[in-house]
Amino acid sequence: MFAWKRTSPPVKDLPHFGTASPDVDAVVAIAAKAPPLPDPDGRVVGVRTTGELFAAARTARDGDTIVLADGVYEGVDELLIERDGVTLRGESADRQRVILDAGCRFTKMLRVRGAKDLTVADMTFRNCKQYGIFMLGDSDVQRPRIHNVKFHNIWVRGVKGTKPNRIDDSARNLLPPEQVARIRPAGGSIRHCLFVNDTIKPFDDDGFHGDYVSGMDMMGLKDWVIADNVFVGIRGRNGYGRGAIFIWVNSEDVVAERNVIVNCDRGICFGNPSGDRIHMTGGIARNNFIAAGVNLALEMGRTRRTKVLHNTVWSHPAMRHATIDFYQGSAGGECFGNLLHNGRINCPKNLRRGHNLIGDLTGWFADPSVGDLHLTPAASAAIAAGAPCPDAPEDFDRRQRNDPPNLGADDSGTGFQPV
Repeated sequence: MFAWKRTSPPVKDLPHFGTASPDVDAVVAIAAKAPPLPDPDGRVVGVRTTGELFAAARTARDGDTIVLADGVYEGVDELLIERDGVTLRGESADRQRVILDAGCRFTKMLRVRGAKDLTVADMTFRNCKQYGIFMLGDSDVQRPRIHNVKFHNIWVRGVKGTKPNRIDDSARNLLPPEQVARIRPAGGSIRHCLFVNDTIKPFDDDGFHGDYVSGMDMMGLKDWVIADNVFVGIRGRNGYGRGAIFIWVNSEDVVAERNVIVNCDRGICFGNPSGDRIHMTGGIARNNFIAAGVNLALEMGRTRRTKVLHNTVWSHPAMRHATIDFYQGSAGGECFGNLLHNGRINCPKNLRRGHNLIGDLTGWFADPSVGDLHLTPAASAAIAAGAPCPDAPEDFDRRQRNDPPNLGADDSGTGFQPV
């Protein structure tokens, strides 16, 4: 890997959950495996070098499939996709064997402008001081699919979506609200991906003392699904990194489910304390395993009718805030069926809550050090202790929930780790 030049002496390692460097393969093994993509349909363009990759993107037609042979593609910097229906995929379907490397530059590795029905699959983006995939939210990007992609040492955002009313991401050039409602990014998905950083952020020249880092940061979304992903080690220099999953600024009906989050400063954030008046309407965070870092596990800021259902969280003893936190005017939401090792829940009175269990749950889970929060026989108090929840009919392993269901994300019914 590349050596990163620090702009100041390294901070003393922050408190963390489990080991400083969890076994990433063991964490990945917990999540659902990515199904293969269907065979390409339409024109197929094969590439083997970085130059061929850029040429294929520049000359792409609507519906093209660009297939990358196994190898390392050095110097990937501002690769642009603008045509509709394009698929960018690795030939072998093994994301470890097709590697796009930014060479530690401050850049947007893949830039998406105005493309509809884009698929990016089966590859790795690595070694970038800014963004892996960068989507211009004002450009009418619709239904993008990011599938089985690894983001490795991306030090600002693995996936970034800009504010839909900002033309070319400029705060000075804004679109009218009626146009924003029509072109905002809708119907997208991020599934079966791995976001991993090897250390805390190794430099602090980001304007936020080294804490400007997250797995993804998306704005203005509608009807997206973020599911079956793994996040490991997304951490800022002072423990205030942004969410592994960070969705905000007038987003609607986003579902984050069955994700595994280990040793990240924040887990799932629908909103934060800054920016627009409403950050999420109708979102759902359900059936996630979170072995939390030192900040919030589930942060719900400025939300409306947003639901936190049947998540399992192993809270860090040094956690600085509530484990689940609805705040700054969040209203009309629900917090049900969650299972929390230590920590606490902060809910305003106008939110419905119930059947949440908080306490010292040592021994209740298969292996918290790698985020495996399947229940063990010691978790008998969580078995059949919930109430039916129409918005969480399945569990972490996509089994139909029992009636009454278990608390947390695992509903095996017996209290034993599934095989």
